[in-house]
Amino acid sequence: MRIAYCEDEPAQAALVRAMILQWAESRRITAEVILYESAEEFLFKNEVFAYDIVFLDIAMRQMNGVELARAIRQKDKNLPIAFLTADRTFAIEGYEVHAVRYLLKPVTAEKLGSLLDELLETAEADAQDTDCIMVGEKGAVRKISESSICYIEVLGHYTQLHLQDSSAVRVKESLASVAAMLHQKELFVKCHRSFVVNLRYVEKISRAACALSDGTVLPVSRNSYQELNERFIQYYRE
Repeated sequence: MRIAYCEDEPAQAALVRAMILQWAESRRITAEVILYESAEEFLFKNEVFAYDIVFLDIAMRQMNGVELARAIRQKDKNLPIAFLTADRTFAIEGYEVHAVRYLLKPVTAEKLGSLLDELLETAEADAQDTDCIMVGEKGAVRKISESSICYIEVLGHYTQLHLQDSSAVRVKESLASVAAMLHQKELFVKCHRSFVVNLRYVEKISRAACALSDGTVLPVSRNSYQELNERFIQYYRE
């Protein structure tokens, strides 16, 4: 589960992060909590909102949490948003942006856990019939089928998805962020620090190169070869 929390008080952010990680450990799942100190930082670092939920404080410097929620809704109508705030006066605005919760500080582990349990149940149900990820491209959100991704490449501050039809989609996300979006993680393997390959399209592997069915040849690093080779053999045995 990938969670963002926008909060300008470091102590509060650390407390909520610790509660989320404790909840995740109790459910035996992996959770990543990314902290942002301002709405502006959140928008600058996220062209697409690849999170299972976003927690927002309301009283922040410059742009407040409600304004940030409205900005999120302009790009993503479905991303779960929850407010964690000491301010009761924005409850109506919370409903206007379709917030899933409006929790008053101090937030208890029980209330936070209850919300996360609901999200986890929904995510598990949705994952059974999804093969797509949502990525940001040129200011818009695009749905891409995971099965159409041949390989993923790092290009400076961008990540490029190379698709089966020979087209490519460039997004302002890290390779790790894009990989975290993938549902079929067992099919995608890092062959080099700058490349992740879809095993569906691999034809041949050597210690130095990975050849794909369309003729593309990707580099293979010494540190990645063993896992890549083992995963490739396992994939074709199944």
